[in-house]
Amino acid sequence: MARIKFVAVSDLVSAKPKARQPSPLQLAVMKRESEYEKALAKLTGGTVAVFEPTEEKLATLRISLARVIARNQRAAEFHLAAKGGVVYVALEPIPGARSARKKA
Repeated sequence: MARIKFVAVSDLVSAKPKARQPSPLQLAVMKRESEYEKALAKLTGGTVAVFEPTEEKLATLRISLARVIARNQRAAEFHLAAKGGVVYVALEPIPGARSARKKA
């Protein structure tokens, strides 16, 4: 024998999950990347943005910048190079940097 009960249709709809607060690490990443986005927005032709790592490692800085550049509308225009413990971003090719782009 089965137990039978009646419920309202609205009770069958699952409640929306509460929005989770970002973790301190996520907040730090969002803050850092927003600063990088502001710096890249100011970048013009003939200038190079120089990013020197202070608290993070060079690899973290490079990956963060690559992620910000990929989200940017002008992503195809940017050139990124890590040389001598510093990351350079420019709108033109960076002298002395190796490029992963294929020459047409």
